[in-house]
Amino acid sequence: MNIEKQELVVILIFITKLSKFMIPFFRKIRKKMADDNRPIKYMRYAIGEIILVVIGILIALQINNWNQNKNNADQANKHLATLKLNLEDDLKQAENLLSISDTAILFSNTALEQFKTLKPIDDNIQMYILSLMLEHNIEVNKSGIDALINSNSITYINEELQVKILNYYRHIEQLISREENANTDIKLMYEPYVKENYSWIYNKTNPWPRQTEFYKDDPRSIAKIDEKSLLSDKQLEVMVFGRRFQSMRLRNLYATTINLAQEIVSDIEKNN
Repeated sequence: MNIEKQELVVILIFITKLSKFMIPFFRKIRKKMADDNRPIKYMRYAIGEIILVVIGILIALQINNWNQNKNNADQANKHLATLKLNLEDDLKQAENLLSISDTAILFSNTALEQFKTLKPIDDNIQMYILSLMLEHNIEVNKSGIDALINSNSITYINEELQVKILNYYRHIEQLISREENANTDIKLMYEPYVKENYSWIYNKTNPWPRQTEFYKDDPRSIAKIDEKSLLSDKQLEVMVFGRRFQSMRLRNLYATTINLAQEIVSDIEKNN
């Protein structure tokens, strides 16, 4: 049943109940005025009766609006509870991805120092090159915000919180766009180039735990790193620099995600 039908039902119920008690009383007054043959007083009375009915209808509408607003506010709070759960999951993901980004920045910085010969090349370069293949993906559950918007419940929460929520999801769109950009670079350029030219980094001397564990029982001998060839590979150096740039951008976006989500979660808890 839509709002208009609900209002009509409330009005009809109100008028029915009012009529049950007031019509016999009004009927007696009208009969007395008609018997006394006083048309002017009768007209005044009739107008007053109409005004009284209108006032009754307005009161019924006000009560119905109050009930409807309360129901809408309750629904908004229910959807906010769902949104809060969504944001708490976003926070866990963003904190993990922030840590991954920090590691990528550290590894790319160290690798670039080795490319610049500011630090000697060692086995760690294998870990730096391989770990920079890791993609970044935040999986945002939007069930809360979708429910708020689809039910129009978002208009029943305070305006400041509305703005924060909408800004947060605009920020998430920017973050996902940056992730897609970075991941495309990895899949189309960095990863294929490394696998084609540096497949030797997949060995038991690679300090990255995943590699060490997998190749720990590998009896094959490992060739030494060709430092001269590595240092002369300007294309790889540029790619590592690009991974550093993308990781720094993503790190800032994850940090902002955490701050915005924490603020909204705090506001929802205060409102409840």
